[in-house]
Amino acid sequence: MSKTKMNWDQLLSGIRLRDGKVKDRTLHNEYDLRNDFDDDYSRLIHSSAVRRLQDKAQVFPLDNSDFVRTRLTHSHEVSTIGRSLGISIESLLIAEEKLSIDHKGKLSSLLAVAGLLHDLGNPPYGHFGEAAIQKFFKLWFENEGAKFKENLGEEKYADFVNFEGNAQTFRLASKLNNLFDEYGFNLSVASLASILKYPRSSTEGNKSDSDRRDDQLGISYKKFGYLQAEAERFDAVKLHTNIGESRHPITFLLEAADDIAYAAADIEDGCKKRVLDYEIIKKTLQEYLSDGTEEEQDLLCSFVTTYEYNLKEERSDRLDNAVQNLRIKAQGFMIKSVIKEFILKHDDILNGIYDKDIIMASEAQNVRKAMKKLSYIIFDSKEIVLREYAGGKVIQGLLEMFVEAVLSDNRDDTRTEEGKLYLLISDNYKDIMKKYCFERVGDQPSIYDRLLLVTDFVCGMTDSYALELYRRLKGITL
Repeated sequence: MSKTKMNWDQLLSGIRLRDGKVKDRTLHNEYDLRNDFDDDYSRLIHSSAVRRLQDKAQVFPLDNSDFVRTRLTHSHEVSTIGRSLGISIESLLIAEEKLSIDHKGKLSSLLAVAGLLHDLGNPPYGHFGEAAIQKFFKLWFENEGAKFKENLGEEKYADFVNFEGNAQTFRLASKLNNLFDEYGFNLSVASLASILKYPRSSTEGNKSDSDRRDDQLGISYKKFGYLQAEAERFDAVKLHTNIGESRHPITFLLEAADDIAYAAADIEDGCKKRVLDYEIIKKTLQEYLSDGTEEEQDLLCSFVTTYEYNLKEERSDRLDNAVQNLRIKAQGFMIKSVIKEFILKHDDILNGIYDKDIIMASEAQNVRKAMKKLSYIIFDSKEIVLREYAGGKVIQGLLEMFVEAVLSDNRDDTRTEEGKLYLLISDNYKDIMKKYCFERVGDQPSIYDRLLLVTDFVCGMTDSYALELYRRLKGITL
């Protein structure tokens, strides 16, 4: 085994934070021979948090089509691609004696968990929902909330104005599933570490591309990964997995699986919604692939040939079929390229000196660039812009009402407007705040905890529920 800063024995730790031990499932069932991550997957797949993803947008918010992807179908695709990456990489690492045979099956299971888990904390309406939350709090702290800013302190203030779905996912996974106690799903530390794409606080991360170039900081500084309320939990995960200040190696593969899933799949959805056409796709692929490697040129040629054949055959789904074939080939090429890059840079990754977007560092970078440009065309379409704008107004409207309610001294008096709104907030989240709040002022949860209660509630909403609740509270009938 090669000597590196991190080691797979700790990186694949099944320790759970509730008691600091690895669960022995055979104590209660001698036939339960799952590994720790198979167990984690089972805990998640039956949860309401996962079920809610079926009504959260991947690209097209509030879409009624049964073809267009939701966050749930996207998460299953990421989970499947991640599992594929794990199966191949662990076999290669075992062959090179860089991974013990005792860990066979664990990388693939862990990546399946990470794929299912990675978007659980996202608010309604996707990244536009995140932006709406950030915008609301920036304005709120400049106006009504100005008196609270100093008391919160820089990091807790930054948790809200830089709000991040990845940090909310870590909070949800490690705390908010109130089945037994404050440990949520009580997932293994390796599963919790795997979703920390940005193992930074809200003040350490959020570095722009120019900032990261100037400071020579890597991709893990782009955003942030945990809220101050979970800082101790984050430190415990770091301790047990020994990742230090670095990403967990699995996180590079999760990020790649995420990119591979939506890079090509978004184009399928864009064609179904008639946002993209053949000429736009062909022109974009030519821009990035026509002077590329043999494999890149083959992707371009295959797409054009398939479409022209379908045209000749007078297939009504000529573009959809050509794009599906493109997706299959492009994803296969990206998967192979990521595996090659990970194996090549394995020791650098485990030494914490590799901090790159692994697809953009691989042989598939031009394919990724082409897919990303096509995604931008989709995101700029009028349908998307209109729905996202409307979704942003819904989020901001809900935040305005519920933030005022939780900060009011009348919140426990249901005869008042604030009390009625407070009553509507999920009992699950209120119970967690009351029992396990981060800090108290007297016998009351702090302002920080009460603001977190609102973001927990809003982020737990589906797209449809958020819209319906907003309409009802505003007295809007259609």
